[in-house]
Amino acid sequence: MGGGVVVKDFGECGYFEARDGCMLAEAMHPARETLPFRGYSIARAYIEPRGRTFPHVLKNSAETYVILSGVGTLCAGGETVALRAGVCAAVPCGVEQYVVNGGDERLEFLCIVSPPWSEDDEEIFAARP
Repeated sequence: MGGGVVVKDFGECGYFEARDGCMLAEAMHPARETLPFRGYSIARAYIEPRGRTFPHVLKNSAETYVILSGVGTLCAGGETVALRAGVCAAVPCGVEQYVVNGGDERLEFLCIVSPPWSEDDEEIFAARP
């Protein structure tokens, strides 16, 4: 009897440079495969030491960061949030955001976007702060 469980290994997904400048491995996106959910997408990302993402806005989606390792800062809507392993930070839709890796090791995190990430929903600002 099949339960319909979908299993993905981030190590097998392959990383690419996302539009905001982080390295991203998309594990589950309901628009790209059959999944038991439709309301969100999940990706694993990293930023190298002393790196940062471009400021960007998800116009109609909220994004939750789940920090796996490293340290950094989330800058969102005029607030700054210290990031370290174990921290979860949710950014509401329509809020400009970027992440800075201020540490000496890779900052690794999950990105959970609801509704699922789409290129049309994201606006990237050209200059990094």
